[in-house]
Amino acid sequence: MYSFTDHKELIRHGQQYLRTRYDLLRLELLEKMGQIIALILLLFCGITLTLTACIYFSFALVNWLGTLLNSEIIAFCIVGSTFLIALLICYTCREQLFLTPLIRQLSKILFKENNEEGTNE
Repeated sequence: MYSFTDHKELIRHGQQYLRTRYDLLRLELLEKMGQIIALILLLFCGITLTLTACIYFSFALVNWLGTLLNSEIIAFCIVGSTFLIALLICYTCREQLFLTPLIRQLSKILFKENNEEGTNE
């Protein structure tokens, strides 16, 4: 038969278990938020560096085409048209190029199981 002290002990262990689960949840949330913030910073740095490289390469291409065609206006139009075509391709394939990989990466972060035994990922 259970005594009153056994009941208090059970309640104390239950409260301790709930505190431990709450702390574990907070730590998992902190880890996942850190991974998401790192992903956002990586995307931001990658986009910034890519745009910077595109700007320098486009000016180099304009200068080369300008000397080749003897007209910088035509060279700017060619490079500008190339960027518009690239923008149109990116817009039409936005789900395959951007949305699907981003959702896949976020789902890996958010729904990753933390096992000591290890999982096959």
